[in-house]
Amino acid sequence: MKKKIAVCANGWSLEALSNAVEGFRSYAAEKDFDIFVFMSFASYSAHHTLMQGELNIYQLIDPADYDGIVIFSTMLNSDETVYSICKKAKEKGTPVVSIGMEIEGVPSVCVGNENGIREMVSHLIEVHHVKKVFFIGGTEDHPDSMERLNVTREVMKEHGLKLADKDVAYGKWSNARAIRALDELLERHRKLPDAIVCANDIMALAICTELERRGIRVPEEVKVTGFDNIATGSIFFPALTTVQQDYAMVARKACEIIYSEDRPRRRKKIVVPTFAVIAESCGCTGNELYSEKRRMYCRHSFQRDLDAKLVEQNERSLRERISDVSDYQDMKEKLRGHFLRNHRYEGSTFYMILNDKYFENVMATEKELCADGLKGMLDVVAAIRGDDLLEIDRVSAARLIPGYRKKKKEQHVYYFCPLHYFENNYGYTVFTDDAYILNETIMYPYLEKLQQSLRLLRVNLRLKLLYDKDALTGLYNRLGYEEKVLPLYQNSLEQNRKLTVFFIDINCMKNINDNYGHEQGDIAIKTVAASIADCLQKDWAAVRYGGDEFLMIAPNCAKQKAATVKKNIEERIQQRVAEAQLPYELTASIGCVTTDPVKRPDMRLKDYVREADELMYRIKKIVHGEG
Repeated sequence: MKKKIAVCANGWSLEALSNAVEGFRSYAAEKDFDIFVFMSFASYSAHHTLMQGELNIYQLIDPADYDGIVIFSTMLNSDETVYSICKKAKEKGTPVVSIGMEIEGVPSVCVGNENGIREMVSHLIEVHHVKKVFFIGGTEDHPDSMERLNVTREVMKEHGLKLADKDVAYGKWSNARAIRALDELLERHRKLPDAIVCANDIMALAICTELERRGIRVPEEVKVTGFDNIATGSIFFPALTTVQQDYAMVARKACEIIYSEDRPRRRKKIVVPTFAVIAESCGCTGNELYSEKRRMYCRHSFQRDLDAKLVEQNERSLRERISDVSDYQDMKEKLRGHFLRNHRYEGSTFYMILNDKYFENVMATEKELCADGLKGMLDVVAAIRGDDLLEIDRVSAARLIPGYRKKKKEQHVYYFCPLHYFENNYGYTVFTDDAYILNETIMYPYLEKLQQSLRLLRVNLRLKLLYDKDALTGLYNRLGYEEKVLPLYQNSLEQNRKLTVFFIDINCMKNINDNYGHEQGDIAIKTVAASIADCLQKDWAAVRYGGDEFLMIAPNCAKQKAATVKKNIEERIQQRVAEAQLPYELTASIGCVTTDPVKRPDMRLKDYVREADELMYRIKKIVHGEG
């Protein structure tokens, strides 16, 4: 056994997921496994490229690595993704369970919509004498939405009432769309119904709030009901009449299927019933529990607001720290420092994993760098455990968590969230167990701002590159010479250390341009520049000094080493020529001078550059047959 299961979930349903996690945990304690939750914030209202970037998080799952996979199929907001995960699991022989959708060849555990909806609608009709109902569904083709609509119709028909097609609109499970659905219904009918039945609590709360804004009282003038029994609905005024789902039991049933020895013989569909929660929004008094919940909510409101502000402040601090970094390594150090100092909200164990090429090769497009998804070795930007920063720099995309090892008789929940720019994924974060950030109202804004900060960083690095780097070769330009190279020389003077100045010029460049064209001339320039870059050591710098002229400044490089470097550059040029099968001979003349700050303290860098240039020119004359 692998001692872990994968759970595919959606962050917009965090409250339902939290309830389910309790069920997973209780079963995990019996079987001793860890829970890997892969979580997106995909929604029907998002642009398809943004949605794809969220859904790509599920591509990190290799079914062979898990005892089983549980999919919240009606919550992922992408049937195509659900079918894809199921197919991969079956191909690997890994048990897979669908929560919600019935899929061919896949056992399912369903929340029974019928019992709870039937109780609630019957209550509206029998106790409150409701006759006219508007129904606001999620989406037309969503199985839960369709079943809740059908049961509402059946109950009304049993009571001699009718729910016509013109009484139904769809709010796509969201606030703004629900209000548009309400406007659509009111435009059709020009008057309020007795009750508005919503397919989830989010839409019901939006409808109650919008009606209040318009001066229409709930439940006095119209009754409103929801479905899900989310915490906000119970502290809202009026508290929502709704339907309770037992996701903890659903999760346990899914685990029972995965770990059952006679799995093939088990029922293919298990239904966990729901029940109505009668509260104030239908006109009932509710019970005293709602008043107590509101009091508790108010008591904690200051701390909750303070935490929200501190999370935002931390993100602002992070953005400021990385806004002016010089390169990827600088960013990595600052991010590590930031999370090590303050990870109160991310939790005691937190990871950030990135594709370092995305930030190092900023001149390439996102599509080029992210086309193959997150594969191979990735960079560990942050690996926090307790108050310690783990000294792990790389992790395999297959392993996912740096240093992960299942501890016997100890169970943990790991939440994986994508980092992406539209459909292009460049990393992921991992939160664990009961991290504060795992809160519906905080998590999405947190991730959104984190991604905005990282995107802004990449843009800034690109601008810096364009600012002081040569566009054709990637070496420093003349501005980079002023800002990066001159300080190297000044530092060597202050420390009385020698450095070597290399002046490099391509031989017979005019012949290449005249006989093979300027496009091949650019290739020649890039080939020599790349060969120089291949030989650069840490703290050295290279500059495109002119059209086909280059400088290389090498601190701590004496004459003997300089001769070796010169030879290496010449050999690397020939290797690249052979690899590219260039149709012409390509060589370079290299003059080099080693500085002596003790004996020649008055020499400026440009004086050494001129000497190296003169030496190079003597070599070039010989190559051109002029010597």
